[in-house]
Amino acid sequence: MNLIKRFVRTSALVAVVLAVISTAQAQQPAQPPTQQPAQPPTQQPAQPPVQPKTAPTMPQVNSMQGGIAQSPWFSNPQVRQQLKLSDEQFNNLNKAYGQAYTTYQQGVNGMDKTLTDALRQQRMNELQQSFYRDLGTASTKYLTDPTQQQRYNQLYWQYQGYGAFTNPTIAEMLKLTPEQRERFGKLQQDWSTQMGKLSPLYQTDKQQALDQFSKLQGQSPDMINAILTPEQQATWRQLAGMPFVFPPDIYFNSTQSQPKSGGE
Repeated sequence: MNLIKRFVRTSALVAVVLAVISTAQAQQPAQPPTQQPAQPPTQQPAQPPVQPKTAPTMPQVNSMQGGIAQSPWFSNPQVRQQLKLSDEQFNNLNKAYGQAYTTYQQGVNGMDKTLTDALRQQRMNELQQSFYRDLGTASTKYLTDPTQQQRYNQLYWQYQGYGAFTNPTIAEMLKLTPEQRERFGKLQQDWSTQMGKLSPLYQTDKQQALDQFSKLQGQSPDMINAILTPEQQATWRQLAGMPFVFPPDIYFNSTQSQPKSGGE
């Protein structure tokens, strides 16, 4: 009988212990499932942007066309001072020059590549004269003082050097013969060839380039007088006015593909 009682008490005790254990397990917070760290997405190496193809532009030949360059010749401080340009006059002339140059360059770039040399030269002359007319109209509009306008014309003709004599207006005023026009055209071509050689040298040995340039520039008056008659020389001196020595940097302007012709 006692044995039975002990067995009952033991069974009851075991039941209580099991109940306590079950309750404790039920009260423990649920453990979140183990998460694997997210793998970063595989990135493809960046591809370089595709560069658009640009159509090749025709080389400028402005050094053989009277010095039509992207930068105005009167933008040089020494030239601007010589012309006594006010800020308003300079800004107006600079804007007019830019518009005339854009029209000129569009005509050059849009020229038919199948043209013969003669037709191409004719077209270049037409574009050049149109540029001169547009710029001449602007200078007349903004330079109202006759003395200032005259000096502007004088310096522009000097600046063009041999190229001034290929200008129909100058050629007519001087009454140049066909032979004289041809000789001036040859001088202009020779000048462009020489300057084409000096331009790279100017970037590597500036002083040597300037020395050779000064020699070329110093020969210009004698070369001109050798072609003109005494009467034409007198007319040219009146047209060109007092000689002005342009700074060499104007002729080695990096904004144009070929240098301009030299002044006196």
